Amino acid sequence: MVAGLLTLMQSLVTAELATRFPKAGGEYQFLKEAYGPFAAFLFGWSFTIFIIACGGGTIAAALGDFAASLFGIDAKWASPAMGCAAIALVIAVNCLGLKTGAVTQNLLTALKALAVLGIAVGAMMVAGQWTPKISQVPVLPPEGQSQDVWHAVAMFFQSLLLAFWPYTGATDPAKLAEETRDVHRSMPKALIATVFILTGVYLFYNYALLCAMSPVDMADKPDVHAQIFHDIKDVPIEKTILLASILICLGSLSSVFLANTRVTFALARDGLIFSFLARMSRHQAPVPSLILCGLVACIFVLNRSFREILTIYFMGSAILFGLSYFSLVVFRLRDRRMGRTFPPDAFRVPAGIFIALVLVLVEAAIAVSLVAADVDTWNSPDASPSYDTLLSLALIAALGVLYFFWPVKAAPNETIHST
Repeated sequence: MVAGLLTLMQSLVTAELATRFPKAGGEYQFLKEAYGPFAAFLFGWSFTIFIIACGGGTIAAALGDFAASLFGIDAKWASPAMGCAAIALVIAVNCLGLKTGAVTQNLLTALKALAVLGIAVGAMMVAGQWTPKISQVPVLPPEGQSQDVWHAVAMFFQSLLLAFWPYTGATDPAKLAEETRDVHRSMPKALIATVFILTGVYLFYNYALLCAMSPVDMADKPDVHAQIFHDIKDVPIEKTILLASILICLGSLSSVFLANTRVTFALARDGLIFSFLARMSRHQAPVPSLILCGLVACIFVLNRSFREILTIYFMGSAILFGLSYFSLVVFRLRDRRMGRTFPPDAFRVPAGIFIALVLVLVEAAIAVSLVAADVDTWNSPDASPSYDTLLSLALIAALGVLYFFWPVKAAPNETIHST
């Protein structure tokens, strides 16, 4: 519920920004207008690495794990191989054109929603009860863990990340604003309706799982939804659930590359990355950008686990999207200082500055909690030290330095037709 509320706030802010600047690239355009070319360069490169490639890699890693479980083969080599194969398939479909990619995405989204709802209803039927097993929630933290307030807050935000993850991509339509008809009316409706639908589906799904298994029994199980059906004999329910999980991941993977590669395309069109990435096929597919993002995503899948890639993703997104949400504050104050009226066609968020600042604080808290989690591994004799957050920060800093050596030269503008 908390993740859904925060995602709704993100969608409201994004709706105002997207209708102010309805251009390809979404947040990339907002940062370029708010802070200038340096921020746009830093965001575009970081977005390509952390959000598109790392986000796609996270989903592909999960898909690979499910596929390895489905076929009963060694996940150590099979999971990365199948994850990369899924990425290649999705990239190939999207290279056929925007229309093909959109039709495929709509089909996968419908199947994905049916799969999630089917698992939820099935879980309650198997459990034979319609009320959640919430009485078995552990009250005390594990022995040896600090119980101070700051630790509790850090743990809350680390847990929030896993709740946030299913909502990731809810604001992606903003990146297709330049290709959307009647963007000033349709974009806010799409962004806001998406969050309400997602929140309703996810609340029902979690409620159903809690009817079948208590939180204590769920602990440390990555495939709770399959475990619920484990004891059913003579019917391959567990394999069906794993197959549905793969389908869900495939739909999510498709959505990552369909819209988000418009950021890389827009970056190249402005001459802030390699110019060949600004090529758009006659079927409106940024083929070079798609291939590049797919290759980098495969690198993540081959070198990191699902949880490790997820940490890198959220570290990058906390910084990038925090800057994006703050851009609304910049535009509002700039309008006030220059005596400009609010753009008449743009969607205006009630209490926009307050909502944007809340989101900035949440993103900052997420970043701090991730660093704290890595620091905890350095002091724990039972855990392998993790440096993923520090490496992420170092990479962002290196990209900032790269800007001052990059020969900024605007690439030819290509027309993107509304669809």
